[in-house]
Amino acid sequence: MNLLRCTAIALVGLLAIPLAGVDAGSEKIAFPANFKSGVLYNVIDRDDQKEVHLQYTSREAIEAAKAGKPLPAGTVIASANYKAVLDPQGNPIRDAKGNFVAGELDRVVVMEKRPGSGAAYPENLRNGDWEFAAFTADGKFNPQAPAKEVCMACHKPHERLDYVKTYFAMAGKRVETNPAPVPFGGVVATIVRFAVNPSRIIVQAGTPVTWINIDDPPHQFLVEGAGGKTEYLLKGQTGTLVLKEPGVYQYGDTFYPAVESLRGVIEVRK
Repeated sequence: MNLLRCTAIALVGLLAIPLAGVDAGSEKIAFPANFKSGVLYNVIDRDDQKEVHLQYTSREAIEAAKAGKPLPAGTVIASANYKAVLDPQGNPIRDAKGNFVAGELDRVVVMEKRPGSGAAYPENLRNGDWEFAAFTADGKFNPQAPAKEVCMACHKPHERLDYVKTYFAMAGKRVETNPAPVPFGGVVATIVRFAVNPSRIIVQAGTPVTWINIDDPPHQFLVEGAGGKTEYLLKGQTGTLVLKEPGVYQYGDTFYPAVESLRGVIEVRK
């Protein structure tokens, strides 16, 4: 399974993922029991969670993303989240390529695009016509999962990506081959293994701050209170902001806003 990485996407199915009538508790989405018959388009090592996430969807969704279009109605996206195999010290074991070794399946998180379903939600939460649900490994509704409104709030800023944070992976856009240069005299923070280093940045007012993404998944950084955010950063891409007003600003990743290792502080001095 760990050979199926982002650099070698396995097309394991050609049709839309069929839905099975498995009890999903109070949710509107049925557990997609045959999700592995879809296209495995993305594999992510989540260092912050010590997990491996395998993500599946339909061939039609893949083709739409490659064309830069919204995903078609009826699209189902399933993220099968496995616990990483740990060594005796509690650290994830890595294979010869440096990737996590997936252990037991922990849960499956699902997005489904249902025509008209978004009308049931207030505008500040609505993700187009997407619905969200979380299931246990055996396909039962997961009562321990965060409320779907939490998922909706997390995906809400990404309307440009049809609210799908793995849209770039669907489209096959993973690496920036022509990144913008780092401005002269700027301060640099790197993103690797779901962490920013350094997370605390001290600059003089007007000094460029540049984030360089070395991770496989994309990131985007928003500086709270300053009204600025980077573009989406693919692997190898740089994003620069210039803060001109002195102060202490919090920043975080719009893709993973709850991940503390992707949050930090910028202190701007006169």
